[in-house]
Amino acid sequence: MSDEEKSLMDLPSPILLQILSTLPPTTLLHVKTLSKTYLNLTLDSEFLKLSRSASPASIIINQFNSFWINSLKLLRFVVDNNLDHDPHVDLHLRLSFPLDPFFLVGSVHGFVCFNSFVGDADSIYILNPTTREYIILPKPQGVRNWPNLVAYGFGFDPVKLEYKVVRIYRQEIHDDFHNYKSEAQVYTIGKGYWRSIDHVMFHFRCSGYGVNLYGKLHWLASDANGKELICSFNLENELFESFPTAPGYNKENFPNLRSLGVFGRCLCVCDNNADTHFEVRVMKEYRVTDSWVKQIVITITPEYNDWLCDEMINVLKVFDDGEVLFLWSEDFLFLHHPVKKTLKRLHVCDGNFLASAHVSSSFSLKGFQGEVVKVF
Repeated sequence: MSDEEKSLMDLPSPILLQILSTLPPTTLLHVKTLSKTYLNLTLDSEFLKLSRSASPASIIINQFNSFWINSLKLLRFVVDNNLDHDPHVDLHLRLSFPLDPFFLVGSVHGFVCFNSFVGDADSIYILNPTTREYIILPKPQGVRNWPNLVAYGFGFDPVKLEYKVVRIYRQEIHDDFHNYKSEAQVYTIGKGYWRSIDHVMFHFRCSGYGVNLYGKLHWLASDANGKELICSFNLENELFESFPTAPGYNKENFPNLRSLGVFGRCLCVCDNNADTHFEVRVMKEYRVTDSWVKQIVITITPEYNDWLCDEMINVLKVFDDGEVLFLWSEDFLFLHHPVKKTLKRLHVCDGNFLASAHVSSSFSLKGFQGEVVKVF
């Protein structure tokens, strides 16, 4: 061990944790190989807390319109004198690439994944809005045209410190047992190629992207009998598992207006199938079926809030005071406080947008060897 390493090791653990929490993930990958002490520190719960709080959380909005103009907004919510969460635009970018609309897949550590498709072609981008850097991933295998469907997810493996894009390609087949077969394809940022890893025995929707939590990606899917379940993909060992979804699913509902999300540090299901109310159920203990609780119920009345009806609703963020930010379809954001029973529509975009929780960072994509990094 070098003298520099020895002197660092002499520092108190809280100071070392502060230093490590400011390092880019690609540097951390090297640091954790230097000693078991560094490795253990990067797995420490206090380190995870510090790394998440290094930059204030915000919301990233990916807007697309009929003129095929892509734009990004970063929203920061500030508590005003009335204790309301008011959105402020920290960054507004109009993108000259690609020429076609692209759609937000997910955001991890300041890196944002987008998917663009026109005709049969799929394109996937990784972008950092702060550094204005982006990379274009190689074209994956499998033609995306009806009735073949594609689902995506973007996540981070906290053990190997790797960022991965997962593509679920569902292809129509004709045999005596199945109508479709699904294949998982994985791209590790910095590796330069896609890998086909497994056939997936679940039916995925063409809408809805993987929810990143606990080193896994999660989707609402269904089995061969049409029963809804939660499908998870472990980003370390790259294995699929499934477990029961929230109560209340009815396969007669069409379209199925249920969405998967994160409520604090728990999985949740937003259900907007009923005409009389909208509800959010939260899985308090991960993978424990009996731990689902009804966290939010908003009664729908024609004279007050019938605009809630008939579309998919996604949870985006839970604030410290308990107020919750939602996305209604691709049209607008709204806030709801479960205790105060307040409901407020926000006017920050003119529709046609997707949104995700986002933490800005100055981590450079140039740290991923083998990727061609461009700047816009």
